[in-house]
This record gives sequence, C-alpha cells and structure tokens, in this order.
Amino acid sequence: MEEYRRKRYTLEDLISLAKEIKDEKLREKVIEFLKNPFPTHRDIEDTNISIEDSPASIRWHHKYRGGLIEHTIATTKIALKIAEALEEVYGLDINRDVLIAGALLHDIMKPFNYIEDSEGEGYDHIPKFHLEHLTLAVAELYKRDFPIEVIKLVASHHGEYGSMKPDTIEAWILHYADTIDASLNDIAIRICQARAKDIGIEEGEIYNLFTPLKIYEIRAKEGRDKLKEKLSEIFKVEEEEEEE
Repeated sequence: MEEYRRKRYTLEDLISLAKEIKDEKLREKVIEFLKNPFPTHRDIEDTNISIEDSPASIRWHHKYRGGLIEHTIATTKIALKIAEALEEVYGLDINRDVLIAGALLHDIMKPFNYIEDSEGEGYDHIPKFHLEHLTLAVAELYKRDFPIEVIKLVASHHGEYGSMKPDTIEAWILHYADTIDASLNDIAIRICQARAKDIGIEEGEIYNLFTPLKIYEIRAKEGRDKLKEKLSEIFKVEEEEEEE
C-alpha cells in the first residue's frame, strides 16, 4: 500500500491555487489572509494550530491533523471542475476569481476554535469557545475589506442549513463542492473507524498514513476482508520495527 501513502499539503499549495485569481487586488488579499489568518479582534486567542496542521472538524469529516488543508484544496478544485462543466454545457460566465477566493477562505477560521487534546492524539474545542468559524470568517472578511461577493460566498457556503442561503451560481457551486468533499470523507471516516476497531488500533494511526478516501477505495475495489488483511500487515510490521 506504499503507493497510497497520504500526501501532506502545505501553505504553498493553497497559495498556488490563489495565484489562479486574475484580479491582482483580490489575489493579494487572499494570499495575505492565507499567510496571516490570525483574527484582528483583541479577544481571539491564539490556539497555535496552523492551517497546515488543523483538522476540518472534531468528530466528522477530515477530523485529523492536516485535514483542513486537504478539504480546502479538494473543495477549491471540485468547485473549479463544476464551474468548467457548467460553462461548457450552459454557456455560463462564472466568476472564477470569486469562486477560488471563497473556496480557499470558507473554513479559514476553524483553527481558532480547536486545541490539541492532552495526549496530543486528537483535537477538541477550546474551553472558552469563540464565535463559530463561519461567523469569525465573515467578520474578518469585512474587517479586511474583501469584496462583498466573496463575503457572501463564505457566509452562505452551508447552503440551506446556514444563516443565509446562496444567491448566486458561484455560491451554490461552493456549497455543493464543500458538501461533496465533506460527505465523501465522512463516509470514509466511518470505514476507517470500523476497520481500526477490527484490528485493534486507534483510528488516528490510519490517518497518519492514509487518507480515509484511499481506505474506502481499497475496500470498494478489494473488499472488507482484504482491506483488514492489508491494514493488519502494515501496523504489525510497524509495531515490530518500533520494538527493534
């Protein structure tokens, strides 16, 4: 399963996507936000969790170290592919600058509501909970004078379940791109939880090596028993190497 090993993404991967924004002013604003995401409000404390290390949730999708940046990159790329298909089929003129900016920044405030647990093996919410990530993001986008079109995309990315519904095609694209990636990962997380229980390891050990979706893919192609066998072999070998 060496070919399935999980890739760890960096801030530079996000910046590379931001460089696809054609509008120079917006591009610079997005890159600056990615490089310096700390909220400007004086009462927001630093949790010392970077965008590169942060999970995207505590109990659901992408709930592991590096999960947020994976989710952000996937959401942005999915959104662009949806935009491409809609433009080709329906002759639309989708604002890709706004779409990329919204996708890259839609979850940027999540690290400021998370802390590592006492064992350093997972994450929890901070004891003194800040405003939830979406409200924080919208407030910060206003503070940093982002275009209202970008602010609305971020504010409405939860779709019908958020405080406001999307009101543009770009906003709906972001919502569905976010939903696709989060939902697929959440399904895959449950597969990982079950297989970790089967072989008697912590599920976090799987995420340290593989993305949940890769585990799900192997299960779908080769079956549950073969996946259990492969995972048992991998983690048995690693335990023996540590003992040596």
